[in-house]
Amino acid sequence: MFFTQKYNKQQKTQCAASCVSQRGFSFVELIVTAAIMSLVFGGLFQAFQIMTNVVATSKAKAGALSLISERMEYIRSLPYNSVGTDGGVPAGALPQTSTTTLNGILYEERILVQYIDDAADGVGGADSNGILADYIQAKIEYTWTYRGKTDSMFLVSSIVPPGIESVAGGGTIRVNVFDATANPVAGASVRFINNDTSPTIDTGLTRLTDAAGVAYLAGAPAAANYQIIVTDTGYSTDSTYAATTSNPNPATPLVAVLESQVSTMNFQIDRLSDLHITTVSPATYSSFSDSFTDYSLVATTSSTTISAGDLVLADSVGVYETVGSVQSTTTSPALLDSWYSATFSATTTADTWVRVSIMYDNAGVMALVPDGDLPGNSTGFLSTPIDISSLDVATYPELALYGILRTTDTAQTPVLYDWNLTHITSQPPISGIALSIDGSKVIGTDASAQPVLKYSNTGVTDGSGELDFDDIEWDVYTVEVTTPGYSVYEVCPASPYALNPGVTQEMKMILAAATPQLLRVAVQEIDGTPIPDAVVHLENTGIDQLSSTSLCGQSYFNSGLYNDDDYLLTVSASGFTTSVTASTTVSSSSTVTVILN
Repeated sequence: MFFTQKYNKQQKTQCAASCVSQRGFSFVELIVTAAIMSLVFGGLFQAFQIMTNVVATSKAKAGALSLISERMEYIRSLPYNSVGTDGGVPAGALPQTSTTTLNGILYEERILVQYIDDAADGVGGADSNGILADYIQAKIEYTWTYRGKTDSMFLVSSIVPPGIESVAGGGTIRVNVFDATANPVAGASVRFINNDTSPTIDTGLTRLTDAAGVAYLAGAPAAANYQIIVTDTGYSTDSTYAATTSNPNPATPLVAVLESQVSTMNFQIDRLSDLHITTVSPATYSSFSDSFTDYSLVATTSSTTISAGDLVLADSVGVYETVGSVQSTTTSPALLDSWYSATFSATTTADTWVRVSIMYDNAGVMALVPDGDLPGNSTGFLSTPIDISSLDVATYPELALYGILRTTDTAQTPVLYDWNLTHITSQPPISGIALSIDGSKVIGTDASAQPVLKYSNTGVTDGSGELDFDDIEWDVYTVEVTTPGYSVYEVCPASPYALNPGVTQEMKMILAAATPQLLRVAVQEIDGTPIPDAVVHLENTGIDQLSSTSLCGQSYFNSGLYNDDDYLLTVSASGFTTSVTASTTVSSSSTVTVILN
């Protein structure tokens, strides 16, 4: 009995220890268990959410399919001559846009009904019977937003006439849409409006041009005064114009539709552009310059040497190295508004050349400015000036010049005489300047036979001297200062300026206090490319003045002049023929454009 009791006591003691460990979890085990449960239930919850969204999306689509099918069956049940939209062609009672709600979801309905020109009897002008309204096509589109997601569904059906095709009393408008380069624009919206028909017509922006840039309005009721408006997202707008008091003689009047005839109209649209104008004071400049009198402004050199104030290839007993290089010391301006230009003068032959590039400090290592910021820099420039005005001063607070000299005839060497690196130290903006901008496209003439411009606008520069004209179409624009008391020394690029489609163009206008006499000269190639560093010589009795054109190909004379129309203007530039213009007029504000060939 005693032994039995002892055994039982030991057994209970062991059980107590093991049972304690089995009754609970350690803290680490609790964390692991919780993490596992979170992953499991989190995954289940996420899966449930996905499933719920899928079911909801399917429900919304099922509702749309039900509505769109019911609507199409209704349209197909209508008599052929009743299939049409309110304000559309063909005309009918169907609304072009409407809304309906199903299962708590708001659906937007759009109906497009149009005549289709079947290829079986020829398309457009090749149609064998001249009737482009061969049958009707109905398109129904439903759009809805559910749980923050927008979706759509559409259905298209063809509806054929019960007998022979006919558009008695109607004709066709063919619209061709081109871009600025006369290429067809596909997917452009074409809107047809006629308020004189009964019922009135307004197709909305439902007609889209095809791949050839063509849209038709077939079966249009024979009538006058069809207005056509052509546009596209991010594009300009072109249209016909009704005669008004301000435009009594529109250049593109409203269109007439004749029975069984095709009226063809051509329109041009293209991407919109922005013009950003800054008005500033004349700049002050500073330059790094080295004429190679010694090595004090040379950072590194390889296989080159300075000889009698010139940099040449190193030679050994009259045999020149085939290639050599030189790098200037770094220019780190204390005052730096913007970089301006790099120039150099050199003598080369058919067997020798000099190329100059721009370098910058790239984390302590001098490197070439990337071509993305200065196109052509990796290859090097053969002529000057090198325009570096686009370089961001925050990215490039200091620059250096780098030159490569090369020869294919070791008896010859190119010669680098000097080089310069110029920057603008200051060019304060001028605020509160009133500007006018006029395009050159004309949409008609007024009662005095004066042109009515398609675009004309005004504005005033802000505190930073800036003014934006956004979303304007490609055109040739003339920008003028209308604030009194100022003379325009330079407009870069020159005004009038041909603005291309789809660009953001910067324009800088340099202004100063008005002077009694001013002559501004713009020197260009025949395609409008400015010619920098051209020499402009102005002469008259007691007047003999020289000036050189800027990077923008412009220069001005504003001192010691008098009003006269008998100045002699001579313009010359390397590589171009010299231009001599007699009887040049100088007044309070004169501008001359010289074309060099």
